[in-house]
Amino acid sequence: MGKETSIVEKLELIVPGFHGYKKKELLREDDRLIRGKVADLLGQAKRELERALQRCAMVNCQQLMGIENLRKKLMMLESRVKHAEAGYRGYFDRVKFKEKELERLIEYDAKMIELAEEILNEAKALNAQVANPQALGMAVLNLDDKLVNFEEVLSQRMSFAVGE
Repeated sequence: MGKETSIVEKLELIVPGFHGYKKKELLREDDRLIRGKVADLLGQAKRELERALQRCAMVNCQQLMGIENLRKKLMMLESRVKHAEAGYRGYFDRVKFKEKELERLIEYDAKMIELAEEILNEAKALNAQVANPQALGMAVLNLDDKLVNFEEVLSQRMSFAVGE
């Protein structure tokens, strides 16, 4: 029987170079790595929706505006994650993290990566359903739910990180 993988070990496997916030001087680097991985996954999902939009326009489907709205939400979320100041408004300088707080931050990171992977999978599923109007409507709703959930987790992480 193998040893169960911890959240930190999972993140180290998913995000090359991630140190688990083990050293204070690496906090900003780990934060940048996590945000880069999440933004990359959201960018891939956005490109899936761009392909879906092209295919949708060719078959004149009813969900064109719904898919475009999801693409815009993805762009906003990708930008918000990618271009946030290192450490989200410099919180590493002002807020002192102890072990418990770091564990909670790592849990938020793991959840953000998990949700970003789910968003990518939902975007691929949506792209595959362009020719099926009923399934496409459900795919649009499912992806919208995932984006709302991601945005909530991102906001909670940012609030937690600044000590709110």
